[in-house]
Amino acid sequence: MIRHAHAAGHQLGVHVTGDRACDAVADSFAAAVDERPRPDARHYLIHGDFLTPHSMKVLAAHGFGVNMNPTIKWTVADMEEEFVGVERAAYAWPYRDAIDAGVRVASGSDAPVTYPDWRQGVATMVLRESKAAGRVSGPEQRIGLAEAIRTYTIDAAWQDFADDWKGSLEPGKVADLCVLDGDLLAADPHDIPDLPVVLTVMDGQVVHDTLRD
Repeated sequence: MIRHAHAAGHQLGVHVTGDRACDAVADSFAAAVDERPRPDARHYLIHGDFLTPHSMKVLAAHGFGVNMNPTIKWTVADMEEEFVGVERAAYAWPYRDAIDAGVRVASGSDAPVTYPDWRQGVATMVLRESKAAGRVSGPEQRIGLAEAIRTYTIDAAWQDFADDWKGSLEPGKVADLCVLDGDLLAADPHDIPDLPVVLTVMDGQVVHDTLRD
């Protein structure tokens, strides 16, 4: 299926969980591109929760990406330990390793599985704390604030072949932005999910403004 879809010129985003499954899909992407070379296909894994070093090497080498779901990590971290053990649960959604390996990492919510709130996603990537117990799960997979925001903006736009017109604020691109009532850079990461959204702009049009309401 991957081979035929690639040959037809499609971009592929494949939902996949588990280490062996991630390897299988990444290798299938690579095999399809090797058989039918196509510049900048930008195929990507969706979830990639147990992305392996092998998968990361393949994705980075071929310019493929992964779309991870930090709020799922936040939601299931404690429960996951009961099924896969503390060590494997801590590794799940390996943001740090994937970015360091050179993989383009975007973030999503997998809504309606989790609520589509980027603020909680950013806090989770920075803190790696669980929702139920507040325990840290995989501190070595934490990433910085700027890196976390990038997964929702520049690299998310790249994933959609839209990085030439959105994903960053600069001349010539659409004005998509969200303004919070607070200093995101100075805030305690624990407080980020509760920072109020006071203004939302899409394509230069104000669609939410609490100051005007």
